[in-house]
Amino acid sequence: MATFERSKSSDKPLTDLLPVLRGSKILSDRQVDEIRNRMIRGEYPSDPTALAERLIRDQLVTHYQARRLLGNKPYGLVVGRYIILDRIGSGSMGRVYKAHHQMMDRVVALKVIAPEIAANERVVARFQREMKLVGRLDHPNVVRAYDADQVNRILFLVMEYVPGESLGERLKRGPIPAPEMIDYAAQAAHGLAHAHGQGMVHRDVKPSNMLLTEDRKIKILDLGLGVLMQADDAATFATADGVAVGTVDYMSPEQALGRDVDGRSDIFSLGCAMFHLITGKLAYPGETPIDRLGRRINKSPVPITDHIPDFPSSAVRVIEKMMAYKPQDRYDSALEAADALQALIRPKTRKPVPPPAPSPPPSPPADEPDSAMSVAVEQAKAHPLPLVSVPETIPPRWLAPVARRPAVALASAVAALALAFAAGVGVGYLLK
Repeated sequence: MATFERSKSSDKPLTDLLPVLRGSKILSDRQVDEIRNRMIRGEYPSDPTALAERLIRDQLVTHYQARRLLGNKPYGLVVGRYIILDRIGSGSMGRVYKAHHQMMDRVVALKVIAPEIAANERVVARFQREMKLVGRLDHPNVVRAYDADQVNRILFLVMEYVPGESLGERLKRGPIPAPEMIDYAAQAAHGLAHAHGQGMVHRDVKPSNMLLTEDRKIKILDLGLGVLMQADDAATFATADGVAVGTVDYMSPEQALGRDVDGRSDIFSLGCAMFHLITGKLAYPGETPIDRLGRRINKSPVPITDHIPDFPSSAVRVIEKMMAYKPQDRYDSALEAADALQALIRPKTRKPVPPPAPSPPPSPPADEPDSAMSVAVEQAKAHPLPLVSVPETIPPRWLAPVARRPAVALASAVAALALAFAAGVGVGYLLK
């Protein structure tokens, strides 16, 4: 069971947890009253730390909420309609929390934008415009956005909650094998292609913005938040670098030069992320962000074969094309890049050889019977029809002499017929 230290943020220890719990609004007044009644009946302890542990066990509060309450920090646990459950990440743009939508009873990821960014009215306006595009995205390789709002000067974005880890976290355990990473990059490219088709450019593709789910799927994070890096056109480089300290290692040359970008800039960033995740090294190394930024503007990346000498040449060509200095030398679209990546790991199968066309049967010789007739004759020989016995018939009395002498009778009959025919012909001639 988790235990908690007593509050160190106050001069005197917290003696009663209930007022802090009620003020946090994470539980209803009815629930807090029920907790008090159980304390009176002796079912719950009165000691704040012991009570917090019991509330965790009964799943009334989370560990994160209990730490905040014991530290006498009840504020910020409710943002609009969302109750904060846990803190799951942070970055230069803000913090990400696991939260619960009270009315819809749905667990979500809630990103609170950093106050120094949210204070810029121009940025807020751009953020709101971008969120209208984000709301249209619906793709298995993109983390879906549910809501975006500003409450009490808190600017936040609500997204689907997906258990997993970012590829940036995965990299901490070592480089990712090339075939595995190529598959991840292909999935990411499909997600980017969907966003580009909706008129969006990510502007901040990097390992920490690619989420690896428990079923090995990649989902792109933070679409639409790239506009926050460009808070002010008049901002100095130092300010821009302070906002996006981890982004310099993956941004395209045209983005580094402050030029307009399109989807090909995201392809470049994805190539840089692949390089880093496969090798564990940066494609444009340098001692400082300024050095690394200058190198991508003035020099070529380190060849990936310097780190992996036996890296397949076909994969080298794909990554080099993704990271080409000029946008027109890269893949024309993220979908084209995805196809090229998938071709590297797709099992190679030989095309089946079509069978030869059947030759026509030879024509039978003129003096031989037709082949079909020959077959019929052969079948008749092989399976002769059974003989049928015919009952003996007794000819009538007047035919008996003929029947006894069939040959003589036949000749006599033929002669009689010939005489009758001749007589008929003669009579016909005389009558003319």
